[in-house]
Amino acid sequence: MLLVVACNPPITSGERTLTRVEMARKILGFDEVRVSNLIGIPTYRSGGLSDVATEQGIWLASRPALSDALFEASAVLLAYGLTPPTGPARHHFRQQVNWLEAEIKKLILPVYWVGGAPRHPSRWQRYTFRTFSGEAFLEALSKALVEREE
Repeated sequence: MLLVVACNPPITSGERTLTRVEMARKILGFDEVRVSNLIGIPTYRSGGLSDVATEQGIWLASRPALSDALFEASAVLLAYGLTPPTGPARHHFRQQVNWLEAEIKKLILPVYWVGGAPRHPSRWQRYTFRTFSGEAFLEALSKALVEREE
């Protein structure tokens, strides 16, 4: 099972993200994919966390579900985005990412990402268009989706 770690749930259906996550699953050759989030509070954009995720307890409350998902995973695809929230939420976000990295390391899971960073699936096409100009999205994503080296 490929575990995709996003930042937080959308307030929409998340259809575009889920479609791209499914593409990644196929490219990487996994039978199953699951999405889990650094924090369980839905926002329209992850930047909205700057206003609603200022308390550490909210972040800590998301760890058990994420930990369970990591335990079931065969590999992890980091896709929580490049821009952290601002203000107090930024500090908690960074702590959550550090905790996630420690958990991944303990479980010795392979880690994948797009273009050497934890880009969110909604940004994959922008990245691949700029990096692999003229190639079809699926072909470019196949090149951009790489295993992280430790």
